[in-house]
Amino acid sequence: MMKHSLWILLAVLPLAGCTTVKYEAKSAAAPAKPADYPIYVYSERMKIPRAFETLGSLRIGDTPLTVMGGSLEGVLKTLRQHARQKGADAVQLTSVEAPGFTSSNYRVEANLIRFTDVWESVTVSDAELEAYYATNAGSLDPIEGIWQGSDPTQSRVAVVKDSSKPGREFVAFVLGKRNPTWQRGDKLLELARGEREGVYRGNYYLDDYQVKRVAITLRGPPVNRFGFTLPNDTTPIVFAKE
Repeated sequence: MMKHSLWILLAVLPLAGCTTVKYEAKSAAAPAKPADYPIYVYSERMKIPRAFETLGSLRIGDTPLTVMGGSLEGVLKTLRQHARQKGADAVQLTSVEAPGFTSSNYRVEANLIRFTDVWESVTVSDAELEAYYATNAGSLDPIEGIWQGSDPTQSRVAVVKDSSKPGREFVAFVLGKRNPTWQRGDKLLELARGEREGVYRGNYYLDDYQVKRVAITLRGPPVNRFGFTLPNDTTPIVFAKE
């Protein structure tokens, strides 16, 4: 019986086929990213939110004998692994073929991209922040201060006056965030005063750098929290003042 089962297994295994990966370089690879570095995937129709260069193109397919189906998430996992190896920051899908008559697996083509711009960031120590808030205590806007977020990556930000760019009066930069994409000092939120006291409007940057317009209202008393809900989310992100 065992011998008979072994012959069946040997007969089936060749039919399982395998996943094929083909990479075509378009520029020199960058240093490899750590295994936990988040590689964001942009769909075919999404505009890449930052300036970038294409390191190369990658196609993940299967052999003609492949009969065991796979998930799209499994293919994207393979895509992200290769992107990290090539030093890419993100992946831009160019073609996605769902399983059908000619293939039981997803077939994906994508560009591996590296950001070429410099994200706005500031270098400031905790002591310098404390000195700024203490020196300007009498003239600080209520939105200024250090805030802890309830988002999944536990964003901790400092809000200070900054009108160096048109349309903004304040900027929130990262003090801490459980996401290796972001570094201390990186811009996370830009705000300007709204139509009445305690209301602010501006731009919030998602982990994949897409920008979302937000409107916030300071809550209190005392004024110690604000929140906003992002598109497609039901739970608001709430920031509490420290």
